[in-house]
Amino acid sequence: MRFMVEGRGSGPPTDEMLALIPAEQARGQEFDAQGLRVALYVAADFSVTWQVFTADTQADVQRALESLPMYRFGSFTITPLADS
Repeated sequence: MRFMVEGRGSGPPTDEMLALIPAEQARGQEFDAQGLRVALYVAADFSVTWQVFTADTQADVQRALESLPMYRFGSFTITPLADS
């Protein structure tokens, strides 16, 4: 099943957040290599991200998101997508 994940930061970036960017990118690349994440889009102003995940359940997507180093600095909305 596919899921759209909208992510938004909780405020302006801090030094702590900026230091986590390389680890965040590496974790995203692991998702890509596993076939878990199939697309990533970033708003031009970097305020929002949209990611498409393929997983068995929404709980699987939630667990993946929680493994992101910057997870605690944002909020995510997971929406199941219709089969096309």
